[in-house]
Amino acid sequence: MGLFRAFGWALYDHLWGVIGLNLLWTALSLPWLAAALLLGSLGLSLEGELAWWGAVAGMLLGAELALFSPPGVLLFAAARRWAQERPVELRDLWREALPFAWRAQLLGLLVGALTLILMVNILFYQRLGGWVGLILSGAMLWLLLALLLTAVFLFPVLLALDRRLWAVVRQSFLLALDNLGPALGLLVASLCFIVGSAFTGAGLFCGGLASLALLLSLAFRRLCRKYTGEAAPAEGPRRWRELIRPWEH
Repeated sequence: MGLFRAFGWALYDHLWGVIGLNLLWTALSLPWLAAALLLGSLGLSLEGELAWWGAVAGMLLGAELALFSPPGVLLFAAARRWAQERPVELRDLWREALPFAWRAQLLGLLVGALTLILMVNILFYQRLGGWVGLILSGAMLWLLLALLLTAVFLFPVLLALDRRLWAVVRQSFLLALDNLGPALGLLVASLCFIVGSAFTGAGLFCGGLASLALLLSLAFRRLCRKYTGEAAPAEGPRRWRELIRPWEH
């Protein structure tokens, strides 16, 4: 079963839990969402040649601030359980997520700071002009891409390994490096989820970000089998008829 098909069925099986958890995340994330909105507004307020650059930087930094936060751990803790086909109880989620809260916030600050530094460097080197500016700005762009690919796996690795920040970042980078194709696909999917949630507004309340956490957790679990030798669980046949007439199953 392909990843996106597995994701579709997992989302169908846990739809109400996904929506409920996303609502809880929204309520807990109000300070981070307010800061993200402020960053986005500041970026959009820039004019002239910085307008496009400011809009992209503001939205990207705002998304990182909101997602890589202590409430974000709740999303991934629940998604990890759903990916493992384990029951999700709110009391258990609190106990599981709380020890990771400060590390999640530090990861968010680290990712945001590195993103800001790299984007400023890209803009600076572009203004230098010539081959030197082109090469240096290109190098910074590749580093930014590497950072974003690494960020895709940060929370799944954090919850799975329960290690210090540097070990989590290192393991996430190595995982992305060894699985560039899947990591790039997950990054594109993540950006689509985030942009869709931000522009529709409904995604912030109706499960968009919790769905993203579920997708990343399922992908992480499937990639881990490559290294642990764990056999894929047996899956019974499922038909789309279940979507139309679920009472028959």
